[in-house]
Amino acid sequence: MSFYPQIGPGTITQFPIGRTRKWRVITSVLESGEQIVLPDTAAGQIEWGLSYVDLSDAETALVSGLFTASQGGFASFTFIDPLANLLGWSEDLSQLGWQAGLLTLANGIADPLGTERAWAVSNGSPGTQQLAQTLGVSGDYVVCFSAYVRSNVAGAITMGRDGTQTMAAIGPQWTRVYVSGTGTAGAGQSTFAISITAGQSVDVFGMQVEVQPYPSLYRVTGSALGIYQETYFENDELMVTATDVGLSSFSIKLISRV
Repeated sequence: MSFYPQIGPGTITQFPIGRTRKWRVITSVLESGEQIVLPDTAAGQIEWGLSYVDLSDAETALVSGLFTASQGGFASFTFIDPLANLLGWSEDLSQLGWQAGLLTLANGIADPLGTERAWAVSNGSPGTQQLAQTLGVSGDYVVCFSAYVRSNVAGAITMGRDGTQTMAAIGPQWTRVYVSGTGTAGAGQSTFAISITAGQSVDVFGMQVEVQPYPSLYRVTGSALGIYQETYFENDELMVTATDVGLSSFSIKLISRV
């Protein structure tokens, strides 16, 4: 499966970006005049309006190369929502999408927003354990994995994305820590994990994965959304305008099946 390319230091598009969610229903009118309305669940889609200004020749070639490989609007590819927190159940670590190993999890902990939506994550085992979630994100993508963390005992915590790891100091005050970069080259998925050492207890809140180099405002999630494996170019023509030597601008529309 091909992925829509990133540009620059690791972004998918420039602002402004257009996102239109569409649903469809099927309506049947009986002879009596009664109407039966049912959702057409297979017809949902998201339309994306993306505009680029002054891209380099290399960046333009990435998008036009995918357009050529897809034969315009014929073949599908994976598009990742540049506005989404890709993690599923960011505030419910009991969900099956999370892998917690031998960690002990407790909810209802005070968080940095003044509510009680954080989790206490404790490791009573003799070895390091991970709180992790695996997503269908290309290992070649630049991605940022962030979380708010604190501990009554000063120490350190490790944020990881596949083989890329960052260690950060933690203490009694809430701190937002993150790891940013690419994952395993050529892989079709990535695992994001917080490592908890033996005997360590850490409060965790606001975990977020986004396809850009740095963390943005935290967005709470339910079930995992934002990775659309059936996306198409809307048109069979890509018009690129040269704006300067080695620079180009263009606009495209994509359709993701939901």
